[in-house]
Parts: sequence; C-alpha cells; structure tokens
Amino acid sequence: SAHSQWYASMIPGMVPVALLGSAVYLVSGGLQLLQSQLDHEKFLDEARDRVRQLEAEVDRLQEER
Repeated sequence: SAHSQWYASMIPGMVPVALLGSAVYLVSGGLQLLQSQLDHEKFLDEARDRVRQLEAEVDRLQEER
C-alpha cells in the first residue's frame, strides 16, 4: 500500500536523525552536569578561601589583645 511504501522509505532515513538527536541530548545533559559540578567546586574553593581569611583575621585580632 502507499502508506507502507512511504514508511518504508522514510524510517531508514529517520533513524540516523533520531540517534544524532539522542546523542546531542545526552551530551548536553552531561555537559550541564559537569558545569554544575564545576560551579559547586568553585563555590567551595571560594568559601574555603574566605574561611582562611576570617581565621587569619581572628588570629590577628587575638594577638592584638
């Protein structure tokens, strides 16, 4: 029938597009996860630096007493 011929001609061409779309989706999700982890790591590094600064300030103020 005409429908089965149309599907038979269209489906093989759609498979690579679907695979490529899935790959792009998965890679973009992985990149978003990586970015989130890097943002969190940067936040932790900045927080540690700030804690070190505050500890140094506390030490300095205690020495001044």
